[in-house]
Amino acid sequence: MANITIQFMGTGSSFSKKYGNTSALIFIENNGTTKKLLIDCGRTTPDDLASLGYSFADVDAIFITHLHGDHVYGLEEAAFVGRYVLNKKPHLIFPHEKLKTDLWERVLKGTMMNGDLPRLMTMEDYFVSTIVEREEQYFFLNDVMFSVFPTVHIKNKKSYGVIIGERDFIIYSGDSMLNKDLIDIGFINDCQAVFHDCQMFHTEERVHASLEDLLTLDESIREDVYLMHYGDDLEEHFERISGEGFKIAVRGEKYQFVVKEI
Repeated sequence: MANITIQFMGTGSSFSKKYGNTSALIFIENNGTTKKLLIDCGRTTPDDLASLGYSFADVDAIFITHLHGDHVYGLEEAAFVGRYVLNKKPHLIFPHEKLKTDLWERVLKGTMMNGDLPRLMTMEDYFVSTIVEREEQYFFLNDVMFSVFPTVHIKNKKSYGVIIGERDFIIYSGDSMLNKDLIDIGFINDCQAVFHDCQMFHTEERVHASLEDLLTLDESIREDVYLMHYGDDLEEHFERISGEGFKIAVRGEKYQFVVKEI
C-alpha cells in the first residue's frame, strides 16, 4: 500500500486569471520515503508552486500530458533553475518520444539553445528524460505504478492521462474529451476517484469534456469525480455542480488516498 496525496498548484483553464493553469503535485509515500511528481508545468506553475511554499527543488519528476502552453511553458524556468541554481537537471517523464522531440524543437529551443556552453545547447544539457515507449504503458515512481493512456483532445496532437496505482487507483484525465467507457470500467475495477477537466459550456467544437458530457456518468460515480481545468466563471455554476453530485478540485487543497499494488 502507498499513501497518495494530490495537491493542485492550479486548477484553471488555459486562460484562467483566478485559478492558475491546472497542475498537480503528487506526493507518493511508500516504503518509508516520499517522492513528488508534478503533473504538467504550465505558464503559471512556477509562481503557483512558490505561493504554496514549494520550489522546483521539491519536485522529483515532472510528467507531461501534452504540449500546450498551459501545460509546458513553465519548463523553461524549471530548466534554468535546475542548471544555474540547483545544479540538478529536472527529470521529465514523457508518455511518447514525439512529445520530447517536439517540446525541444518547437517550444524550448528558440530561447534555450544559447547558453553557457561554447556550442548550441540541447535538451540533454537541461533535462534528464524518461520515455514511456509504447502507448497505454506505465512507469513507476517510488514503486507505485502510473499507467499512461491516450486521450482525445486536439486532432493530430498526442495527449495523455494517467492512472495512479494498480488497485484502488485514481484517474487523472489530463486534457480530454470524456472517455465514459474508461471511467465506467474503472469504477467496476476499484477506482476511488477521477480528476477530470471540465468546461462549463457545451459546443460541438469543444476539446474538453463539458459539464453536459460528465452528466452522462452514473449518479453513483459523480460523487467521486473532481472537476478541474475550469474557467473563471466557475462560481456561476457552483449550485448546479454540487446539485448534480460532482466535487470541485480546489487549488492548494490536499486530497489523500491509499492505493494498493497487485
